[in-house]
Amino acid sequence: MGNPSVEMLVAIAEALNIAMAELLPLGGEQDSAVGQAASQLRRLPPERIPEALAWLKKPSQGRQEKAQRVSLVGLRGAGKTSLGKKLASRMNIPFFEISKEIEKHYGGSIAVLMEINGPTALQRYEGEVLKEILGNNASAIIAAPGAIVSAGALYDKLLESSWTVWLEASPEDHMQRVVAQGDIRPMAGNRSAMNDLKNILAARELDYARADARINTSLQDFDATLDILEGVVDSFA
Repeated sequence: MGNPSVEMLVAIAEALNIAMAELLPLGGEQDSAVGQAASQLRRLPPERIPEALAWLKKPSQGRQEKAQRVSLVGLRGAGKTSLGKKLASRMNIPFFEISKEIEKHYGGSIAVLMEINGPTALQRYEGEVLKEILGNNASAIIAAPGAIVSAGALYDKLLESSWTVWLEASPEDHMQRVVAQGDIRPMAGNRSAMNDLKNILAARELDYARADARINTSLQDFDATLDILEGVVDSFA
């Protein structure tokens, strides 16, 4: 007769359609980071497993190539601009927001660029601006567009050429901060805005998680988050 405790775990796992390891603390791993990584892999759809394994097998980029550049990724409202500016000031290095740099180069707003030329042109501008920033600055704080993780080769270039930190926040904080910036479009005439936001976060989670570090900006106030971010960046040196 088998162990009743083990049989119970097996039954629960089968009922929930998850791996039994998911029921154990840290997924059965001794290290929380390893446990989190294993959990993410177990939840991948089968068709994305080869892609994930291929990425894991890539040789890590040297510190020299990343230099002292730090890129902040995450959805709008995570704090990339506000935290990035303050961190750059503390470190006495330049701050670049890719979207703002595009507007300088294009001579108009991102909204107008998208309306006239579409997303393909926007990605081209993002690539040109990022190349210029990387080529001219060995030290910089870079706020990346929220959707850069969907840009394939462009996101790969960002990861290879800078240390990356994923700034995440609760969906409620994301929405509240965007509205506080004066943009009510996410809520205007859309009762499903919060669900849409949660779906976007879920869809991009694995890509954002490729960053070198992650910080939840909803867990503490701005100043405490800034101190944590500075500590994380110091660890990259």
